[in-house]
Amino acid sequence: MRIVRAGTWIAAIAMVSLSAFAEPVTRLHTNYYYIDGSSATLLAGQIEQKGPPGADGKRHPAHTKWNIQWKFRHVQEGVSCSMKEAAVLVGVAQTMPRWRGEAQSGGALKARWQKFIEAVRRHEDVHKDNAIKAGTEIESALLSVKPHSNCEDLARTANAAAEEIVTKYQKLDEDYDRKTRYGRSQGATLI
Repeated sequence: MRIVRAGTWIAAIAMVSLSAFAEPVTRLHTNYYYIDGSSATLLAGQIEQKGPPGADGKRHPAHTKWNIQWKFRHVQEGVSCSMKEAAVLVGVAQTMPRWRGEAQSGGALKARWQKFIEAVRRHEDVHKDNAIKAGTEIESALLSVKPHSNCEDLARTANAAAEEIVTKYQKLDEDYDRKTRYGRSQGATLI
């Protein structure tokens, strides 16, 4: 019989709980493209020319692209291979417009721009949050893979579960863009 001190046992449970519910490592980056104009119509025209393309092939005010990488460590012990550790990295790159004349502008156009850019950020942050949620789900799914008779099958099961989660969140992003017309129904439009 193995005796485990209460303090050691509590620390072990805490470590397992932390790794099972840990947030993935997330790297965020924002790229900007610059626009010029002295009216909402001119700014909107610049966005239509310079904005990043969406899945529909059209240019939009902003875009969030994400990528998730995962790795895990498994161990074969006798006739069973089990998951020991998992790590997930979520990379998020957002492309946003930056109006060069904003500081010199005043009044109604500046207020309109501020309202627009806030709506764009809110919309793009949903995509960012989807990526982070996907990463969290992947980490949890990897750690939940049941033991297999061999490590190749366990790795196949773990990778398939992670790929399924990525596909699910990619579809959520596509549906969200379609439903909101790439944020336009949420105020991400200047005209």
